[in-house]
Amino acid sequence: MIVSFTGDPFLARRAAQAEAELRGLEWRLLPPEPMTVQQAAGGGLFGPGGAIVDLREVGEAEWKALRPVLEALPQESVVLLYDPKPTAARSRWLGKHSEKRDHPTPRYREKTRWVTNEMKRMGLKAPAAVAHYLGELEADLEAIHAELEKLTLLDVPLTLERVQAVVALEPPLSSFDLVDAAAAGRFERAMKLLRGLLDRGEEPLRILGALSKHFTRAAVLWAELERRNLTDKEAAALLKLHPFAAKKLLAFARRIDEARLLRALDALAEAEKAAKTGRDPVLALERALLALRG
Repeated sequence: MIVSFTGDPFLARRAAQAEAELRGLEWRLLPPEPMTVQQAAGGGLFGPGGAIVDLREVGEAEWKALRPVLEALPQESVVLLYDPKPTAARSRWLGKHSEKRDHPTPRYREKTRWVTNEMKRMGLKAPAAVAHYLGELEADLEAIHAELEKLTLLDVPLTLERVQAVVALEPPLSSFDLVDAAAAGRFERAMKLLRGLLDRGEEPLRILGALSKHFTRAAVLWAELERRNLTDKEAAALLKLHPFAAKKLLAFARRIDEARLLRALDALAEAEKAAKTGRDPVLALERALLALRG
């Protein structure tokens, strides 16, 4: 029997480890060497064997040599394949010849929900804003999980400010501080924030994209506010965002007027066009922030 684990590296490995424990196998990743896998899976005097094979770095030639060995194994042999990111061809083979268990990386709200569930599983009690903050970090699940384990060593209560001070990961890219500084006419503050993001390695186009998304979402809320009042919960449902982020956007939408909103959208569209047609993207960003002031 062959069981494969694909998808997010952390989730796939954890699922494979749980399956190995269930089947009484020692967690030991074997290289994709045909003879090694065949010997481990073949068993011996004490019953059928089992192998856990690491396919993360397997080359096409190695896979071509291993494949017939896997196909020829007796049904009673147990082989677990740890293969987070298989090629398209290998993925098709896994679907045909193994019990394929895919564990995709959660995104956006799903990632925040994953963090929330991990915190519950680990007995961590904290405000919802903590899970939202951790869920937006530009880090993989393994890194976030390591930070959660660190948080279990702290004394309660866990506040957002305390978590932000302890977590050793880059904070998520946020357009709120940039927008607030520019909208308040604090151009020097906005430029300082921009330089900080660029020095940290953020791509100018990505920053522009975050700003554009911010104002596009604000425009949706502004238009809806023209028709009716909105609660934070309704705004979150409308934008499909976590309530923590929706609340901030809703407050921003209530403050901005139509003329400034349209001017901001035009400025950002022009900045993205300039950046995508070979002109200096940083200069385009600076001009966009200047336009957002008025």
